[in-house]
Amino acid sequence: MHMGSVAPLFISNHYQALFSQHQLADFDAIWRSEIVWFEPPNKRRGGFSGVGSIMLKEHAPQANNHGVQRFFVKKQQNHGRKSWKHPIAGEPTFRREFNNLIFLQQHNIGAPKVVYYAENISAKQAILITENLTDFVPMDTIDLAHLNQTQQYNLVQKAALEVKRLHHAGLVHRALYPKHIFVKNAQSTENSAPEIAFIDLEKARFSPLAWYRAYFDLAAFTRHATSWNNENKDLFINTYFAKQRLNFFDKLLCMCIARRAKR
Repeated sequence: MHMGSVAPLFISNHYQALFSQHQLADFDAIWRSEIVWFEPPNKRRGGFSGVGSIMLKEHAPQANNHGVQRFFVKKQQNHGRKSWKHPIAGEPTFRREFNNLIFLQQHNIGAPKVVYYAENISAKQAILITENLTDFVPMDTIDLAHLNQTQQYNLVQKAALEVKRLHHAGLVHRALYPKHIFVKNAQSTENSAPEIAFIDLEKARFSPLAWYRAYFDLAAFTRHATSWNNENKDLFINTYFAKQRLNFFDKLLCMCIARRAKR
């Protein structure tokens, strides 16, 4: 291990064994490994940050077949943000995302499960690996017009309620776009409600102000939900506030959200 490295963390012995089978047992090996980038890494100020995927085959003698698992791998170097805890040197953005993912898992809020996280502090490198969200798709790829009225209602309501749960836990996402909300079983029935998971949590942070969490995230979501009609957007907002009649402050907040969404 590099001097100045944070001790690698595998979330389970199972994953540690699986990665070891593929000679990916330590930070250096994972850092050097080839991954398939989803898009060219974001480069700035002499550093970079990118996300890709790897496929690993599990060699289990007791199994009848050898399963292949897909993992999302994020690598970054010299790519951090200053925070109140680290006002000078800053911290890797993936460290914040790692902490947020663990927090959401503890609160049973849908998000990718962490497989591995580690840093090489001296080289300003960080790696975050998460499980694949099997059978989930980004919300911005779902055409609500292809769903019946009940399915639309269920999906919009579920999304609003999960955003509300995220906010009740104290987090503001700060990049709450439809492409960062993943959906499973969008064509739901009464017996199989849709599932929601949040991704791209490196910008998420805690805020003690409930109005700010709603203002910032709901404006971003409605601004980027370009394929949604006004009826579905209204349903989303009404479900979030969960009140038959809004008080003066709620109405003022909704006006501010609508104004920000039009920016």
